[in-house]
Amino acid sequence: MKLTISLDLLEEAFYYVSPTKPVSTVPLVYLTFTAEKAQIAYTTDNEAKLARKVERSFKAAFHEILQANQTYRSELDQDQLLATQDHLMKQGQLIDSIVMAIKEYPELQLIRVELAGSWPLYQTPAGHLDLAE
Repeated sequence: MKLTISLDLLEEAFYYVSPTKPVSTVPLVYLTFTAEKAQIAYTTDNEAKLARKVERSFKAAFHEILQANQTYRSELDQDQLLATQDHLMKQGQLIDSIVMAIKEYPELQLIRVELAGSWPLYQTPAGHLDLAE
């Protein structure tokens, strides 16, 4: 079975989003896993999620991902101006850190990583988000 989890790095939260992935205005990372029947549990609404033991491993990996990307998360959260190449480099580092953190837990079989939502790639001072407006 395939199961997709959405990582909201700015809110330091994750959500199960299988089978439909919502459209988002914030930067999200979708991780799709393949899992055996014994690794899946169901909520009271009959929605699939990782079984408790596997979810603990995922939470540990997620904590490592958050720690490894603290600087970039802060820059995204504060809408800091970065050069285009800086964004691309840091997004590449983010993906690498996700893959490496997940690989430490053999029960987590990651098969796909997607960036979704609003990821900045090019921004000038005029494009700076002013949340007071």
